[in-house]
Amino acid sequence: MTLQPATAAFYYMAVASVASALLAVTRRNPVHGMLWVLALFLHVAGIFLLLGAEFLAAVQVIVYAGAILIFYLIVVMLLDLPGEEARARFGKHWPFAAAIGISFTALAWLALTETFEPAGDEAVSAVARASSEYEGSVADVGMALFGPFALPFEIASLVLLAAIVGAVVVARKRTTEP
Repeated sequence: MTLQPATAAFYYMAVASVASALLAVTRRNPVHGMLWVLALFLHVAGIFLLLGAEFLAAVQVIVYAGAILIFYLIVVMLLDLPGEEARARFGKHWPFAAAIGISFTALAWLALTETFEPAGDEAVSAVARASSEYEGSVADVGMALFGPFALPFEIASLVLLAAIVGAVVVARKRTTEP
């Protein structure tokens, strides 16, 4: 059995995503953790590309890797980094967190190995009707977003900009002028 290039790329990106997530939460330096989160976001965007979801890949890069990660990086830079690095990375609750992670992994494995029968023909036909109602192309999403919702979209961007500016003003250190 030969391994197709798309399948090999998917396995690489899946393993790299998990490794990046683990490295992001185990780094002592928060800025290094943010860089591993960037690697995670880019690998997830690659998985979306392999699955044929180009719009989701673009949103992953623009929104998450571009906006959210930069926002987190600004917040991390406004925090007290030497104090953060001096404390222990994991508290007393890490065994509980590890048990939850193992439980989710077991549930995912169970979902992959078990076969589930649909509830009935009515449920399957309702899902098929709902999915065929929308094309789901990038043009359709753009028309829906920037058509009737252009003004609320722009207002939300201004509110987020004002929140970021307010956070920087509140967090900056006050200097006394002579």
